[in-house]
Amino acid sequence: MPIDSITTSRTYLSQQLVGLNRTMDEKTTQLATGKVAPTFGGVGDNRILDLELTQRVDRISSFEQTIVSANLHINTMDVTLDRLENIRIDSKSALDPNSFDLQNNGKTRTQATAELLLFETVNLLNSEVAGYFLYGGTDATSNPVQAVEAILNGSDGLSGLSDVIDEYIQANLGANNNGRLDVSALVTNFAGAVPTDSTFTISEDGIHDFGFDIASVASTLSNTTITGPGGGDPDSFDIQLTGQPVLGETIDISFTLPPTNTETYTLSLTAATSDAVEGTFAIGADLEETATNLRAKIISELETEAQTSLKAIAADWAADEFFDTFNGAEPQRIDGPPYDTATARVAGGSTTLSWYTGENSTTTNPRNDKSAIIDTNLTVNYGARANEQGLADLVKSLATFVSADFSAGASIDEQYHQALTTKMRSVLEPDTATQSGIADIATEVAIVQRTVKQTNDRHLQMKSTYQTTIDEIEGVDNEVLAVEILQLQTNIEASYRATSLVLNLNLADFL
Repeated sequence: MPIDSITTSRTYLSQQLVGLNRTMDEKTTQLATGKVAPTFGGVGDNRILDLELTQRVDRISSFEQTIVSANLHINTMDVTLDRLENIRIDSKSALDPNSFDLQNNGKTRTQATAELLLFETVNLLNSEVAGYFLYGGTDATSNPVQAVEAILNGSDGLSGLSDVIDEYIQANLGANNNGRLDVSALVTNFAGAVPTDSTFTISEDGIHDFGFDIASVASTLSNTTITGPGGGDPDSFDIQLTGQPVLGETIDISFTLPPTNTETYTLSLTAATSDAVEGTFAIGADLEETATNLRAKIISELETEAQTSLKAIAADWAADEFFDTFNGAEPQRIDGPPYDTATARVAGGSTTLSWYTGENSTTTNPRNDKSAIIDTNLTVNYGARANEQGLADLVKSLATFVSADFSAGASIDEQYHQALTTKMRSVLEPDTATQSGIADIATEVAIVQRTVKQTNDRHLQMKSTYQTTIDEIEGVDNEVLAVEILQLQTNIEASYRATSLVLNLNLADFL
């Protein structure tokens, strides 16, 4: 054999050995990584599909991270809204018109219960998850609702709910505590010692929107002339007795109530032998005494109605102004002092505590305050504001009731308690609503929650499908790979022996 042939054989064997070692390195790397190659270029003709599927998996992973955060917010909202709805239901029970049990601190037991529910409500509305306050609109970073003490009594020189309610009560009851009405003195004419007629006038005390507004008078009283009302503002009417009415005859005086004048209060009185029975006035010895009795009973009835039902209406009106701040609405205060003779209201934004301090810009849908992109072309919205009507009504009804003063414990206080609880219960559950405002919000959040869950489930399925295909393209069969490595190991060992023999040859051995 020529010497150059031996040299060529040695070179060939060395190249083969290097090639086998390189292949062994590739196979062991594949076994360690579980992948055919470290780059997309190494997976062959499927590299474009592999690259596209990998990008889709990465995109889904990004959506999944967003879903984790959104789920945390949404699930917490679901829990808090459920509790807020239960508080609303519990509050209806706490605001019991028939339970007037005054404690040593001047509060009723029902007020004590309502106060606990109010504290819990405010705490829930200030719920925070990882620095995001759920009921503050956009990415709120501080409590959107003021502390209960500040809401009730004000803070930093700004008026709280109690001050606003007091102003509205004074403005609606008036200086006479009878609904801003003036009842004139009785004027009687005589023929000798015999009275021929007695007249008194009931009139509104000015042009304004407060107190009772005279609507109409209907009378079946004999020997009685009613003049007016004329329908103007301020309105008035006269009651003139020219003789004695007959037992059982009646007079009905109707008033409309603030602030909308859509509700009506009718004072109904029946002529009787005495006024011991509610809704009656006594026929006296003559027409002057009868007119005196009728006038006194009207005054008494007006004062009672003013300090109970009208007072409750005034408190509710004030609470509306204080709490209904959605979309940046500014509370209206009474133009005073004095308040009991006030005839107008003024903007109170600069003098009144803002009980809600979260996002309050104009919007038609507060859910849009918080968004999460959870899939291509799919965005869910789950923002909420504590001053939305359903949530604000819960705070409003509890705070208004807690702030009320029944401490005197008189009969008129008990009647006011009954009127106010009835009014606040109607706020908690309006007659026209099929479900509460809180339940409406919870329903919208639940729809978002379901959408997020279904989207996440779809992501998991698609990601699993994509990953399976990627693994098939990029992955290796460990069993086949192990056999190949064993075969390579055998070949390398054999090549080492052959190469060793060839490389150890010398000229003497060859000869």
